[in-house]
Amino acid sequence: MLIQNIVGQPANTGNNALINGRAGQLGDVIFSELHGRYYETTYRGNSFLLSVSTAAAVTAYAGGAAGTPMIALFNPVGSGRNAVINKVSVGNVVAASAAGTVAFGLYFGTTATITQSTTTAPWNMGTQLQSGSVMTGFRNVALTSGSAASNVIALASYYWATAAGVGNVTPAVTDLDGALIIPPGSYVALGGSAALTSATWIGSLQWEEVPV
Repeated sequence: MLIQNIVGQPANTGNNALINGRAGQLGDVIFSELHGRYYETTYRGNSFLLSVSTAAAVTAYAGGAAGTPMIALFNPVGSGRNAVINKVSVGNVVAASAAGTVAFGLYFGTTATITQSTTTAPWNMGTQLQSGSVMTGFRNVALTSGSAASNVIALASYYWATAAGVGNVTPAVTDLDGALIIPPGSYVALGGSAALTSATWIGSLQWEEVPV
């Protein structure tokens, strides 16, 4: 198949005009997005979200087996879909009342079947309904049947010097842009390394489900 594009501005760009695609001087194809980056997959019902929208304290979590992450997503064996992670967010609502540091990370790896009964169905980002996902979601639930995570992506850190001292929070939203895939038989979890006194948090995990 031969694809030929035009280098430079097309001569006729009026309505109903038939024009060639554009190319750069190195043969690269030039295009612009008509809608937002995730519009198509969201509109088609393949984009999902799991979040903690009511601020809550976190349990110290470092990816260990039986740990309690802020948010976790389990992709069951035989689901037929990959969970392609796009965005992760975390934000502080109530400041710590004592000095301390917490690092938030995205922990992931293969796991034994997670059988905890307290689950949260993910939200479909297009319909705003809790339906359509084949993943199992957890919010602040001890994953006692799960395996330890084998990897981590550092996301954000929070530092509080004293009860009335200096605070610091790194950027709250991380765009992985699909760089992390959670295949069937694996899980991903968002957690903080320490439970700082009085501190509460909100957070979210957004992904696309793609047939294997």
